This record gives sequence, structure tokens and C-alpha cells, in this order.
Amino acid sequence: MNILITYRVKDVERKIYENLINIASIYYVEDVQNNKVELRDIDAIVCAYPNKELNRKDIEEMKKLKYVFCIFAGIDHIPKSLFSLDIKIIGNSGGYSIAVAEHVFGMILSLAKNLCINNEKLKKGIFDQSIKNILLFNKICGIIGFGGIGKEVAKIARAFGMKVYVINSSGKTDEIVDYIGTLSNLDFVLQNSDVIVLSIPLTERTKNLISRRELEIMKENAILINVARGHIIDQKALYEHMKTHPNFKVGLDVWWNEPLTTGKFELEYNFFEFENFIGSPHNSPLVPEIFQMRTKNMVDIIKKTITSNL
Repeated sequence: MNILITYRVKDVERKIYENLINIASIYYVEDVQNNKVELRDIDAIVCAYPNKELNRKDIEEMKKLKYVFCIFAGIDHIPKSLFSLDIKIIGNSGGYSIAVAEHVFGMILSLAKNLCINNEKLKKGIFDQSIKNILLFNKICGIIGFGGIGKEVAKIARAFGMKVYVINSSGKTDEIVDYIGTLSNLDFVLQNSDVIVLSIPLTERTKNLISRRELEIMKENAILINVARGHIIDQKALYEHMKTHPNFKVGLDVWWNEPLTTGKFELEYNFFEFENFIGSPHNSPLVPEIFQMRTKNMVDIIKKTITSNL
């Protein structure tokens, strides 16, 4: 098995990829350039943005290509037409989960405890003790998308004494939860949850999953956090809902237009005018340890995939 790493890796990542040497030969882009390996001999690639790292001629030369592993958890950015249908595209599920889950709860706590609002008032010399915070204990945390991130969010939620309601594709899990369903049960989870976390992949089915109707059935003072993809939520519907529901709180780490996807950060509606809103620049997984964490997870996924198909 010959595996080509097509994205630019750090030295710490190279050392981790060496753990694959018992089941595969690992090559990097410079190895192709130095004629140490030919594209026609590559069985799998590990990429970030394959349409930027490879051209169509490179891919066509990879006649033996069976697997495309993406170092990112999501694979919705990979053009469907780039690879033939018989090639498996596998994301790095779980590679970023712990860091993102911590970020989720940073947002939840900031919104529930009105930290940003009170900080701004104090900066202006206003000592206002009238704003009531939200108690998380014994409340319901609804998690839409119960993969690696969702499971880590659930662990933290349980540590706060919250009940956990989840939605996944099968309606089954070995994790400790208080309720589990599929997307057909979405309304039930949205209606009953005090905190709603979106960590579901973006697909044709989940695009605009949260629109005007879904927002209207949520609790008036619900907290909605999105660390999935911007287009899971209808942007206009969210803005209009926040405008008419002043106690509804929202935290976004993902956006509809981001520099890496559309070339720039741009909003059609100014969410930052709302006090009950907090945003971050899609940096929830960016901690110093993330390169080791994501690469170790990727190596585990590659090992399981290759050994299960031997």
C-alpha cells in the first residue's frame, strides 16, 4: 500500500505518519517531484483541499487509487466530480472533537451567563445586577449530529448535570444519553432542548435544516450553537428570528461565506447588532495540540480502513 500525503505537513505530523510503516509506504509531494514514487503506484492519498493540491491530470494518473483520506473532519468541500464513484472518500471524524467541544461550551457558558453583555456594561461603568443568568444544571442539551464532536459535547453536558437528547443517522448509540432519535425526530429535540448544538455534516438533506419553522418551535430563551457548517442554518430566517425573539441566544463558529470557501468573510445580515450573539472565526479546533491530535486520529482511521479490507 502506497500512501501519498498531498498537503503541507509539519515535522510533528511526519513523525506520527511513520506509525503506518508496518502496513504502508508513506510519501509526500516532494517525493513525487524527486521521482521517489510515481503517481500510478499510489493506492491512497491524505489531503486537505485535493482540488488545490492536485490537478485532474495527477488524479487520472493514479490508476490504483482506492482511498481519499481528508485530514479535516468534514468532506463537503471536496468536489464530487474530482474522483470516480468507486473511490472511498473518508473524513477525519473525531480528529478535532475535544477542542471543538470545549469551544462549544465556552460559547454556551458565555451566553448563558451573559459574560459579554456584563463585561461591556462594566467597561462603561454600569454595574447592573438585574440580568438573570441561565442555570444549565438539569436542563436539556440537544445535540444534532452525534459523531465525534457531538459525543464530546455530551460528556461535558453530563458533567454540568444536563440531560442529553441527540439526533444521529441510525437512532442508536452505545453512549449514555437520555433520548436518541433520527432526523425524523428533530422537532421533538428542538422543542424540548434548552441548548441546541449543531454538529451534523452538511449534505443536501441538512442544508437549511434549521429554517424559520424549526426556529419557531424552539424555546423562546433557547441557546443555539453552530460548529457544523454555516449553511445548516437559513441565514435570513435566523436573523429575523433573533430580531423578534430578544431572549434567544446564538453562538456561531461557522459562517455562510468564509475566506477558505468563498474568498472572504461576508454576512448578508448583521448578527453582531444583537447582544445575545457571539461569533468566532471558525477557529474552534485551533489549539497548539491540534496537529498531533488530528494526525493521530487520522492514522487510526487509515489503519482501521486498510486492515479491515486486507
